[in-house]
Amino acid sequence: MKDENLSPQQAAELRSNGYDACAAVEVGLSGAPDEEIRRFAIEDGRVLVTLDADFAHILRFPAEHTPGVVRLKVHPPTEQRIRHAIQRALSLLENTDLAGCLAVVDENKIRIRR
Repeated sequence: MKDENLSPQQAAELRSNGYDACAAVEVGLSGAPDEEIRRFAIEDGRVLVTLDADFAHILRFPAEHTPGVVRLKVHPPTEQRIRHAIQRALSLLENTDLAGCLAVVDENKIRIRR
């Protein structure tokens, strides 16, 4: 699952690499509130991948009881930088169970909060 601030092209690229990914716009959630996007990800068993810092606010959106949240910190958020951050996250988190976790990925490190 991807948040709507990431493009459908990013979801399509993930699908072409064998991941079951979708963009919020592809499942009718364009313009939906964060709570609704989060609920969809949880109900559909999807890790939420987002640029939205709100999803990293653990009091408002605790990661426990979710399939996981990956917050990408990309500045500026160009398609190329986002693609690179996603590829880096996939590589580094390949054998990590993200259930109930928040992973924050920036250009230098990945932090995982369980």
